[in-house]
Amino acid sequence: MKLRPFLIALFLLCFVGMHAQSEQQKLEQRKVAIQREIDAANNLLEKAKKEKTNVLNVVNTINKKISNAQEIITITNKQANTIIRNIVTNKNEITKLEAEIKELKAVYAEMIVKSYKANNDQSRLMFLLSSENFLQAYKRVQYLKSYANYRKKQADEITLKSQQLASKTKGLETERERKAVILEENKKQRSELDKDKLQQNSLLAIVKKDESKYTAQIKIKNKERAAVDREIKRLIEADIAASNKGKTGAVAGKFFLTPEAKTLASNFKANRGKLPWPVDKGFIALGYGSQPSPILPSVQIQSNGLRIQTPEGTVVRAVFEGEVARVAKATNGVLTVYVRHGNYTTVYGNLRSVNVSTGEKVTTKQSLGNVFTDREGISELRFVLMEDTNTMNPASWILRN
Repeated sequence: MKLRPFLIALFLLCFVGMHAQSEQQKLEQRKVAIQREIDAANNLLEKAKKEKTNVLNVVNTINKKISNAQEIITITNKQANTIIRNIVTNKNEITKLEAEIKELKAVYAEMIVKSYKANNDQSRLMFLLSSENFLQAYKRVQYLKSYANYRKKQADEITLKSQQLASKTKGLETERERKAVILEENKKQRSELDKDKLQQNSLLAIVKKDESKYTAQIKIKNKERAAVDREIKRLIEADIAASNKGKTGAVAGKFFLTPEAKTLASNFKANRGKLPWPVDKGFIALGYGSQPSPILPSVQIQSNGLRIQTPEGTVVRAVFEGEVARVAKATNGVLTVYVRHGNYTTVYGNLRSVNVSTGEKVTTKQSLGNVFTDREGISELRFVLMEDTNTMNPASWILRN
């Protein structure tokens, strides 16, 4: 019965260790993903310097980079705190193991001395021969065996505890090394963050100096986005009308779904939060919904989807299996692909080229085309998600990058 509390404690210790390791892995994965976004932002900033990109775009990119750097600092702080807790736990376990080994060795030493004094070969033989009967002799043989086994068990336990101690000591050194690396990363990120904030303040001062000019630019961009959003909704409404034409039971404003389309829609919905990104590199430059401009907070920006800045020529891919509902071409030659997933539609706008056609079945992550780069050197995918005619926040459907 004494074994049960030990096993429970061992199980809890293993569980806590596994949980801490899992948390560290998640933090590390998130940190790697954010670092990719920072690298993408750095590449865009380098290009912006060469091509003298619009100040508003540069400020927006730096803002995103600063936000990412702050998140990495938060993550490294969490990692450092977890490592510190691990170090304290290891130290406590090492102290406990050292005390246990010391006690075991003392008991074992005392046992060896007694065995030497009383249990040499001659005394063991006399111990057996002095038995009153066969049963007593048998019991004495069993006793000697048990005593020998107990000695071996004590020796094995000392060996095991010593191995555990060596492992814990090694683990402690590893944790200390990891802590040093994490703190160095944190220091480096803080240094980069300070530089980015200086650049941000410098650029914001330029914007503030001619606020009316930049406010007008933001409003023009807002009008352009609103026009694109209206066109997307108009085309989807036309698709709904076409799907409902002549169908019994069709509902106005909603796609008429065949049994296969219902299954597809159900599968799409079941993957909410697990859909892949429509590009493999980049960062969200503008989120979904109404929000203050990151450059001029007094100006509101409305977005019915995500604006994802990517490197030039990045491949745009389908986030889920479906059917290409249409490929639309704007007057300036920029292309948009609409992919239907039952009554859900994903829209991939601002493409320079497309390699799918209307009616084509596509699979998850299949290439749809390449992102367009404007005259200012900005490559930005416009990603919209709609359920019938209602816009959804794509950020809650795709995997956290």
